[in-house]
Amino acid sequence: MSSTAQAIPDLVAAPPAEAVAALRRRPEFAQAMRISATGLVDLYEGGRLLDWLMDDRGRLVFGYIAFYLHFTRRQDDPTSGLTPTRMKELCAELDVCSPGRVVAMLSLMRFAGYLAADHDVTDRRHRRLVATDKLLGLLMQRWRLHFSAMAPLFADGPDMLAALDDPAFVRGLMAAMFVRFHAGFRIVMYSPGIGLFGERNAGMMILTSLLISGEAGDLMPPTRPIPLSISSLARRFSVSRPHVLKLMRDAAAAGLIERVGNDGAHVLLTPQLAVAAQNVFATMFLYFADCAREALREMAAGRARM
Repeated sequence: MSSTAQAIPDLVAAPPAEAVAALRRRPEFAQAMRISATGLVDLYEGGRLLDWLMDDRGRLVFGYIAFYLHFTRRQDDPTSGLTPTRMKELCAELDVCSPGRVVAMLSLMRFAGYLAADHDVTDRRHRRLVATDKLLGLLMQRWRLHFSAMAPLFADGPDMLAALDDPAFVRGLMAAMFVRFHAGFRIVMYSPGIGLFGERNAGMMILTSLLISGEAGDLMPPTRPIPLSISSLARRFSVSRPHVLKLMRDAAAAGLIERVGNDGAHVLLTPQLAVAAQNVFATMFLYFADCAREALREMAAGRARM
């Protein structure tokens, strides 16, 4: 095991089954899950070109890696930071995408205004890029959503949320997240029952949409039949109707959902899928909390040395 892997917390080294179960038992958990899930669907951005280049989970990881490299740039080293070479190396190492897709994604992110050339680098051979405020704003939206949702679950939750206004905390949070991801931590590792929703393009977003579509007064995740529109899901998440239809059929065959009603226009989430969905959100909240606490400790230590 590498020294990096040895240094990361137990959250990465072993499945935090007891911590996840304890968090799910908290009376505030259902509302935190609902807020987070609703916000994720509202924030979703998709497009045909993006879908062709990479699935939604890959795009998110790609953005995080770009953001991390942006924060690690040094003015005295033009090869540091976000360069095509470094991005290709990390994406290959982490099995995110091919070198060709890296070039295409970087070009697309520049065109969309998420990245820009670093004009402080005089040696143009390295073509270093920097993250723009647009990319920072996009990631900050997601972090504020999750930290706002999970704040009632932790005694120090309000402190984590307030710290998002501090650039030093944001840098520390990004570094802590990357260390864990680089060491092999993946949220879906701790929710094997999530099944094929985690493997299909837009699968997790489709599941998240179903989670928030329960009728008023139902539990979270819903226990009553949920309306299902294949066409609406396809339009909303920029995938084809056959893609969504196959996902629903495969999910039913795997025992994750049940099609109900004469026309199959409603679905029921099975207990297996409901528990797996809860585990995903509980693990995500624990992951963010763990990273945030490390960032806060680093901030405090840094200020104590000043």
